[in-house]
Amino acid sequence: MAPSALRSPVPLSVAELSAAALDGDLQRVSRTAYAPIRLPASEIVRARAAREVLTGGLAAVGITAAWIHGVTPHEPDPHHVQRIEDAPARRHWQAGVVVHTWPLPRADALEIAGTHVATLERTFYDLARAAFTGGADAAHRDAIGWFARHSELHPRLIEWLNRGRRLRYTKRAAQLLEPGQDDVTRYTS
Repeated sequence: MAPSALRSPVPLSVAELSAAALDGDLQRVSRTAYAPIRLPASEIVRARAAREVLTGGLAAVGITAAWIHGVTPHEPDPHHVQRIEDAPARRHWQAGVVVHTWPLPRADALEIAGTHVATLERTFYDLARAAFTGGADAAHRDAIGWFARHSELHPRLIEWLNRGRRLRYTKRAAQLLEPGQDDVTRYTS
């Protein structure tokens, strides 16, 4: 996929993007997107940059959603996406993208700058579940640590985890947020 500039009225060539980045006019936001240097990194900028891999009916989940929400500083490779409930099933063949086939409930997705993204609560659950099932790497553990450090989010996350859903590992995920849990990796290693 060719790189693109966010908020550009006219598509720029790779040479023009490279020159603008070298001149200090653009900054790289993702592997495929640049943004004006005066535009601060935010959920909106990262969501627009992720739109390249999120075709219709897919939402960013897991570590990709964590990156969009600002939980992790680096763009994940590969991106993780999931089909939204009731969206038509389509084949999605793209390098650098992992498609999770189980549908994501619409209540667990929100729209940021026209891009569907898992809610912060669902993102925490997905990261914790990956850690418990052996699918977590250092970026996942760092993101779980971020959630553990932000105690202002704990009531909201625990309330979401305690809803009557049929999801596995919700009690173990809630334990990651308990006060006094200094060693998050104890649960996620």
